[in-house]
Amino acid sequence: MITWNEKKRRQVIKDHRVDFKKIGDVFDDPFAIYSEDHGHGHSEERWLIIAKSAEFGLVAVTYTFRNGDTRLITARRAEKWMRRLYEQQKNRIG
Repeated sequence: MITWNEKKRRQVIKDHRVDFKKIGDVFDDPFAIYSEDHGHGHSEERWLIIAKSAEFGLVAVTYTFRNGDTRLITARRAEKWMRRLYEQQKNRIG
């Protein structure tokens, strides 16, 4: 199950114009790029996925696993370097 903090969801919509409710399909993208997110020294293991969402196009989503669920932390549209990486991945696999 995919979960999130509702207050954080509203903040992400405001800041990045991406809605957690509409990005669950990124986990179905066969060309998705997954990596561990070491960037912020968190007390929990966090992951980054760069993948396509039907609603928002290419996005970067930070998430973790909590109590058996996939917990979304933040999301935004992919940056230029992420788009290049994704296209390289797609060309390798596709």
